[in-house]
Amino acid sequence: MNTKSEESSMKSSILKSDQGLGRLGLGLGLCCAVLLGACGGGGGGGGSTVVVPEALVSSVTAAQVFEGAAGSTTQMDFLVTLDKPVLRSLVVDYHTESTAKVGFASTGSAIGGTSCSTPGTNFINITAAKISIPVGFNTGILSVTICGNNVFEPNETFKMVWAATGTAGGSAIGTILNDDAGGVGGTGATALLGGITAFGRDTNAATNSNDDGALGFSFSNRLHNLACTQDFVSGLTWQSPLPTASVNYAGLGAIVAAVNTQAPCGFSDWRLPTANELLSLMNAASTTGTAPNADRTGAVDAMAGRYWSSESVATASSNAWYLDASNAGATSFAAKTDSNQVRLVRGAATSAVCDNSDKRFKSFADGTIEDTIKGLMWKSCPEGNSGNACATGSAAAFTTAAQMVAQMNAANALGSTTGLGYTDWRIPTRNELASLLARSCTGNLAAPASIIPLNGPLSFASATLDADAPAARLWSVNFQDGSLGQTAISTPMHLRLVRAGQ
Repeated sequence: MNTKSEESSMKSSILKSDQGLGRLGLGLGLCCAVLLGACGGGGGGGGSTVVVPEALVSSVTAAQVFEGAAGSTTQMDFLVTLDKPVLRSLVVDYHTESTAKVGFASTGSAIGGTSCSTPGTNFINITAAKISIPVGFNTGILSVTICGNNVFEPNETFKMVWAATGTAGGSAIGTILNDDAGGVGGTGATALLGGITAFGRDTNAATNSNDDGALGFSFSNRLHNLACTQDFVSGLTWQSPLPTASVNYAGLGAIVAAVNTQAPCGFSDWRLPTANELLSLMNAASTTGTAPNADRTGAVDAMAGRYWSSESVATASSNAWYLDASNAGATSFAAKTDSNQVRLVRGAATSAVCDNSDKRFKSFADGTIEDTIKGLMWKSCPEGNSGNACATGSAAAFTTAAQMVAQMNAANALGSTTGLGYTDWRIPTRNELASLLARSCTGNLAAPASIIPLNGPLSFASATLDADAPAARLWSVNFQDGSLGQTAISTPMHLRLVRAGQ
């Protein structure tokens, strides 16, 4: 009688005769049922040949890592899972490919190269490589070297393409996560219009920990006895709200000067924030009566009421923009003679340049534009319009969530034909849509008209729902007057799609 080791050896052999298998007793039934399905043969000698099938690749999972600092490298590992342990050594061939649109350096697509010392290289490209998964193992790893940098970029992707004996092969997406300040942060809300899949910091397990602020935000521990807080997403440092400072616009200069004389947290370069900088603090999941600033530690530093921005209304200099923290971040303008609250910030200013002389926006002349500062790619035209001047068609009006989601899906279904070459268009979040506002400019209150030629007469819908009435209202932006607020979903609105980001 054979030992267990002899039985195991016989079960894993490539070829065995029926006569040999007969010596395995009960093992014969297992071989017949599992390996062959029917044994056949019989009698003495000359039985059919038994072929033991090799393990097959069940999946190669998507992978993601933070890019790391300049001069550093990180390994991104794709897990290969087999349907059973390997019987013989199994070879998996693999290489990397770009996710960029052919002929374009697409926003959100990583750039492969031969060396991390080459500027702009995000990962070391693999043209042809293979791994051998040893006998007895049912997993393996495909590794790619990621190149670090200290410059803000959107999250960037590439494809890991693989093949193995017995399978047609496939691909998995690798995502290089940005870890430098910049771009557009989270909103704190993942329940989006029409149940569409949320995107970005709010949904990614690597970036949405509540340990450093509400979902999708990232703040330091409060500094200097709650006097200041640092936002690792925007790179800005905020002074705590000044609850006793409620002044008209003319009195703001004196408050800023007095604060800089005091130099809280050791800084003397405090300034008034823009409306969008204030918006970056707002948690869209907050309901009425709940302090919406995501950096709050308690009642002592909760924001309530209206807060002045640094921006005057371009067409009416007697008015200035404010953000209403008591209304979850709604933004409008008021007479400068009104009294509003103050919260100061420090860091590079982000005011819009009305003529695009800062080269923030880049047109690809194919119906898409890139926001090089925020790391987003936009469709140049509202849905319903097309062409570089948006002269074809007319901007559609949407009055239900289902209509908007269907339009997004239709744009993605077109893919590389008339879909501008991408299949990952999204309805933008409140903050992403607001990032196009240029409140200090006149006329077209978005990117310069040479870049975004048409905004239509209606407000534009975002995917961010009003936390007080998520089934009935969403956040929208009006590019005619620059306001940001909640709008009934049944109200006719335009739609502009976005992709990439973080």
